[in-house]
Amino acid sequence: MRLDILFGGFPGRSNRGFLGWSSCVLIRTDDAPPVLFDTGGFNERYVLKERLESLGVSPGDIGSVFLSHFHFDHVANCSMFKRATFYLHEREARYVKRCGHEDLAVPVEIFLSVGAGGRLSLLSGPSGTAAGIKWLATPGHTPGSLSLLLEYRGRRWALASDAVKNRLELLTGHAAMTRDPEKSRRSIEAVGAWADVVVPGHDALLAVVREEGGLRVREEVPTVVELTVAVNGETEKSCSLSTAGLW
Repeated sequence: MRLDILFGGFPGRSNRGFLGWSSCVLIRTDDAPPVLFDTGGFNERYVLKERLESLGVSPGDIGSVFLSHFHFDHVANCSMFKRATFYLHEREARYVKRCGHEDLAVPVEIFLSVGAGGRLSLLSGPSGTAAGIKWLATPGHTPGSLSLLLEYRGRRWALASDAVKNRLELLTGHAAMTRDPEKSRRSIEAVGAWADVVVPGHDALLAVVREEGGLRVREEVPTVVELTVAVNGETEKSCSLSTAGLW
């Protein structure tokens, strides 16, 4: 198995709304088509394609896409993967059908498009396996949020997405922006109890260290975002944002 973090998560919002820079992970095994966990935001579409192709993978090669939940910053690029089966928890699908038109974070039109293509496969229950990948229901942030559980290079990896948005949530069990704080607490606790490495929805790659007093979290690979701004239409100014300086 090989894991590649195509996008690390990054926290933040602006006076124009949420930045929406979420994590996105490619999973490859020897005997199955590549698997993608989440698809990122629409603004990342060109870079997502470039990063896949730099690893020798085209969008048409992706066989399965697990959607952690149905928020805009995680599902915007579903249409790129025209041969993939999309896995979503049935509780999330039920919520989108019932409340998606009122929830402004839910792009209902993408849900309808994926469903109309006949490639949406709904998962049920608290845990299971699909496309050879173990998944765990981690509700709270949304009713049907799910995480993936993988063993890679001798460590247990939890691709948690917004079930664990950042290291503060992992350390405290208190989730911001959650529909059910108690379910979020239990989901965060389950991820922290199992994982050696956590890929959160909006933070760097995190290593979990268990000590007598509880958990300690170490940033393994920071997320760095390079910003470039045009000045007078001729010159450019650049700056870097990094999770390493935020906590």
